[in-house]
Amino acid sequence: MINESLPKPQLAPRDKCTGCSACANGCPKRAIHMLPDREGFLYPTVTDACVACGHCTHICPVLKHREPRSAPAVFAVWNPDEAARRDSTSGGVFSLLAEGILESGGVVVGAAMDDSLHLRHIAVEKKEQLHSLRGAKYVQSEIGDIYRRVQMYLAENRQVLFSGTPCQVDGLYYFLGEHPENLLTCDLLCGGVPSPGVWEHMVDSIAYIKKKQPAAVNFRDKAYGWKEPHFSVTFADGSAFSAPLFKSEYGRGLSRSLFLRPACHSCQYTSTDRPGDVSLGDFWNLPKDFHPEEQKKGISLLLINTEKGAHAFDMLPVKKERRTLEEAVANPALRLPVDAPQERTAFFCTYAQQPFQTVRNRFLVPPQLSYQMSKQVRPGGKSRLAELLRRKKGKK
Repeated sequence: MINESLPKPQLAPRDKCTGCSACANGCPKRAIHMLPDREGFLYPTVTDACVACGHCTHICPVLKHREPRSAPAVFAVWNPDEAARRDSTSGGVFSLLAEGILESGGVVVGAAMDDSLHLRHIAVEKKEQLHSLRGAKYVQSEIGDIYRRVQMYLAENRQVLFSGTPCQVDGLYYFLGEHPENLLTCDLLCGGVPSPGVWEHMVDSIAYIKKKQPAAVNFRDKAYGWKEPHFSVTFADGSAFSAPLFKSEYGRGLSRSLFLRPACHSCQYTSTDRPGDVSLGDFWNLPKDFHPEEQKKGISLLLINTEKGAHAFDMLPVKKERRTLEEAVANPALRLPVDAPQERTAFFCTYAQQPFQTVRNRFLVPPQLSYQMSKQVRPGGKSRLAELLRRKKGKK
């Protein structure tokens, strides 16, 4: 607990706190711990080691005003390396950025799943480790002490590439108090971060149902094409499970924004004014005649936000084409925060008080009738569906 004889430090309001962890990393007394709340999100908790120095308030991005930047340059880009692109969510551009940093003796920092499928930010120094940083992960990552480690690498005069959500990138800059020349940042176009607690319960639930331990997960498996993403799980025994993302239980929750962090619903970063040197995401609004074969494999939307980002981009051996800002903002992550659904409160009340099986059955499992009917509907089978509906109505 905080020492009651000292004034409490001012931190971001709970509904605005992004969990970026700048305060915890920056506290000179290590008096702030990031602890989970009833929804499974990490929030700063001030302990009695606090000396009320005010540094946490000074470096909180939510409490600061960021100077606006000019409009970014917009590109559609993709990696010509088919293997790297296949393992990536979109066009595989992050891999090229990362490889360039590693070849110079630098360090790449991003989010990776550990052996327990807990998502946390890590630093890699070898190309063979890059695979763990590729691909979308639909859960909020734990920053831990990674900002302090980035500061250490920069002090050693090493090049660093930091990849994360825009609030994490902004948190890093406020923690550092500057924009070091040897730091390159990449913010991801983010539609909101799901609860780590909900995700870990989902992992346990999958293990219980399948009677085997999940070893790896791909939230956006492109085995069926970029526009038909699958949620795929590989188990410890080598077997695998795959389902269309938004027909999987976790994907159903994602599609309805059921378990996003509260701050995501009023996110200040859902605009074209980005904190990173470059921004990466999916380029969904391209014309159908724009390299249709390449679109099947995934094309990245790349925003160039700074001169440093432009220089790094110019060095990449990518396929690219200049596009318009109007096309880019078709991605909702560049327009406005996602609304909180009406079911959110009920979801987390159930989550906090009931076994997760109850949460799954109530909010994430498709209605049984819909499931039964979907099994019987085939091409040309609409009359069969209508007959099933008539029968159900007649039984009431």
